[in-house]
Amino acid sequence: MRLKELLNVALKIESDGYEMYSNLAQEYEGEFQRLFKDLAAQEREHQQRFKKIFDKCTEDQEQHADWTDDENAGYLMSFAELSIFPKLSGSKKPENVNDAIDMAIEVEKDSIIFYSDLKSYFKDKGTIDQIIAEEKQHLMNLLKSRK
Repeated sequence: MRLKELLNVALKIESDGYEMYSNLAQEYEGEFQRLFKDLAAQEREHQQRFKKIFDKCTEDQEQHADWTDDENAGYLMSFAELSIFPKLSGSKKPENVNDAIDMAIEVEKDSIIFYSDLKSYFKDKGTIDQIIAEEKQHLMNLLKSRK
């Protein structure tokens, strides 16, 4: 398995997160609309950073050769497919703002887990560490916003 495959998963997480938060921003007003709009914008920024990492990965093939640890990579792919993407799909619409925040909290927690495992495959961990720190801040903001 190649790192690019997992970077594609990260790109999809951020893209779907942007869509989820944009949709939630349309459902609510006031402070919650601002919260969800801000989170959507930050997810879009994360997507752009992962795109840069992906482009660098394409340019620097020897750094990102085939992994010998396909089992862990398979775990990460399965984790995203089973734990993150169903929450991001929007198939279950939140009944109220607390349900929306709870759903977002779960997505942020799972994203932190995914990115924390993903970073072990990078020589330069700075960008991933920064994204993880920002995802943790998203989580804190959501927890503070819960009514």
